[in-house]
Amino acid sequence: MSAYQERLAAMSGFRVAALACAGASLLVLSGCGKKAEGQVVAIANGDEITAQEVNGELQNVPQAEGEQGQAIRNAALQRVIERRLVADLARKDGLADSPEFILRKQKNEEALLAQMLYEKTARTFKAPTAAQVDQFMAANPQAFGSRTLLAIDQIVFPTPPRDDAMKALAPTKTMDEVASTLNRLGIKFQRGNVQADSANMPRQIFDRINAEGSREPFIVPAGATVTVGQVIEKKAVPLTGENARQLAQQAYQRQEIAKGLQTRLDAARKDAKIEYQSGFKAPPTPGASAAPAPAAPKS
Repeated sequence: MSAYQERLAAMSGFRVAALACAGASLLVLSGCGKKAEGQVVAIANGDEITAQEVNGELQNVPQAEGEQGQAIRNAALQRVIERRLVADLARKDGLADSPEFILRKQKNEEALLAQMLYEKTARTFKAPTAAQVDQFMAANPQAFGSRTLLAIDQIVFPTPPRDDAMKALAPTKTMDEVASTLNRLGIKFQRGNVQADSANMPRQIFDRINAEGSREPFIVPAGATVTVGQVIEKKAVPLTGENARQLAQQAYQRQEIAKGLQTRLDAARKDAKIEYQSGFKAPPTPGASAAPAPAAPKS
């Protein structure tokens, strides 16, 4: 074989090897020219998967050492790989270009950014003082010393466009009268017994239920729906002691973080240039949303 033929054969072999490598990258979890080393723990169809991604998968998983820890990391890596491969299949089916995906992606991105802003804000807040915790518990007895479990006969229906229905419900004294009135007005509703924890209620709602909920129905308008209920049974489950104080501290911090973010949101809304199409409008009182109620304590 001449020198020219040898060079030609070598070049042909190089092209064959390159094509084989390109084809193999579609079938195996490694890419030509890339290695799973250092911070790169695997390569899926040429895409690197890093240790940081695996650690993110294990963010809420208890840490373990040795063989058990490695087994947990391997399982997490496989979840990342499978998710990556399924996403590739979705892209091949054209879903990444669909309007629905674009809308969901934007919504998820905004929700993630909002969550990260909350977490960043939380890191700047100092733990409340003992006096602040005491004050918070006194202001929210429904979540602590006066915590109560309630069995409620409840009716829920869409908020009527006119005030006539609400006025008609005012004189009702029993839940059957409420149901009868709604039927007469042609308003569809859902009725059933529910369990409620007073720790999940705003103080004013709890006080109102305590005052009238056992004697007659109480009406609670809430945006798009109206809830009418009557207490069937009450059970006192007070939350006291150190556990109560820890929960109060956490709830106080959540409340203060929410207030801080609401202040920033109000300022952003004030500075923003927002135009509405006819039929749409801004809320009547921007920034007037109430602080969230304390989370339900765990007995």
